[in-house]
Amino acid sequence: MNNDHSFQENTKALVVYKEQQAKVSVVEMYAQMILDEMEFNQKVKQLREQIDASLDSRNEALFMKLTEEYMALTR
Repeated sequence: MNNDHSFQENTKALVVYKEQQAKVSVVEMYAQMILDEMEFNQKVKQLREQIDASLDSRNEALFMKLTEEYMALTR
């Protein structure tokens, strides 16, 4: 009987542990999504600034290159 009780306790503890791990995984996934979004937004902002600078300097080749990169990124 003692083994049955111990087995049930171990099973419950394992279920609780797995539920906690699942919650941690979801939080980690959300955190990664937020970081990815921040990185994306920063890259888009940087490209816009570089495109504006290429227009100001009338650098057509650089403008075309940056615009292509911007369009590929935002599709």
